[in-house]
Amino acid sequence: MTSQFSRINRLAKASLISGLTTATAAGLLAAPAPASASTTAKTTTVLSASSNPVSQGANVTLEAHVIPTPSGGTVNFYVNGKPINQCQDVSIDASNGSAMCTTEFGEAGRLGLQAFYKGVNGFRSSSSNVYEMAVHFPAPGYWLVTSNGVVHASGAAQAMGNFATSAATGPVVGITATPSGKGYWVVTAHGYVKAFGDATYYGDLPGSGLNVRDVVAIAPTADGEGYYLVGADGGFFTFGNAKFHGSIPGLHIHVHNIVGMVATPTGHGYMLVGADGGVFNFGDSRFYGSLPGIHKHVRDIRGILPTKRDAGYILVGADGGAFVFGTGVGFLGSLPGEHIVVNDIVGIALTPSDRGYYMAGANGKVYGFGDAAVGAQPLVTSDLPVAAIAST
Repeated sequence: MTSQFSRINRLAKASLISGLTTATAAGLLAAPAPASASTTAKTTTVLSASSNPVSQGANVTLEAHVIPTPSGGTVNFYVNGKPINQCQDVSIDASNGSAMCTTEFGEAGRLGLQAFYKGVNGFRSSSSNVYEMAVHFPAPGYWLVTSNGVVHASGAAQAMGNFATSAATGPVVGITATPSGKGYWVVTAHGYVKAFGDATYYGDLPGSGLNVRDVVAIAPTADGEGYYLVGADGGFFTFGNAKFHGSIPGLHIHVHNIVGMVATPTGHGYMLVGADGGVFNFGDSRFYGSLPGIHKHVRDIRGILPTKRDAGYILVGADGGAFVFGTGVGFLGSLPGEHIVVNDIVGIALTPSDRGYYMAGANGKVYGFGDAAVGAQPLVTSDLPVAAIAST
């Protein structure tokens, strides 16, 4: 009897084992698989800025913070869905999970910023929420420089130094502001250049061993990391990251009446204007018209000024007549239109909003149109004549 019961017990155990084996094979009782070494960790990316709002053209530092702190990877920063060129593939600091990039914004308004972390070493990619950045127009102001190098400032502009001229340097013929409006360059007829404030000196003609006597203007590149000098014959000289895109002598055209120039925001072109209002384009600069093209015959144009959006330009005459080409800025008035009779206007400068412009007279008088506020007059009463004007 005992033997029979033992046999039955052995059969029952075998049946139970067989059942468990079948069930396991069917996956009904399978135990959870151990965690894989390749399982990735979810991350969160948070974007912030060193200041908000910021002024147009002012430096701002963007910081992306990745949580939890990853062992590596990079971050790309975007504005309105487009990559910020100098803020791509920024390495993560593995000690704190942050990636930082300093940039500036050339247009005023409300911008949507984002940061995208590219995961690595078991950490997943993640994108920040949209961070809204307010970019304001810089406060308006302007500089006047006299032919003997004395700089006077009004409004938000600050005088940061003068250029001591001599027979060797020649008289001052131009001044131009940095993109931030916190510095300026001054140039003389002999091609000497001096930098003030946050402007950087990249060289000049005497420093390059060139003997020139007819420089008429200086113009910065869009990022302020270089500048152009131009002569009365339309010859160009480049410094810093300024690129050469051709010249009037290179076209075998002989002139001696060039009075001004401007560079395009892309850095791939520029344009010149002559005293007769003729406009010469090089590289990717866009031609919107000229005075000879509309059958206006003048000989006293004093300068050309582009709009910040590269959608046109303004010419100004010695009598304060303003000629607008393109759609970047509307006609806001002229001295003949105000029945003001002068013949000594030396230049024109736009306000940061493109909704106003200043005209400067050699006698120190400044005239404002649109949202250009000129304050007390005259700003300059000594060291005359005024040679040029620049704005923030």
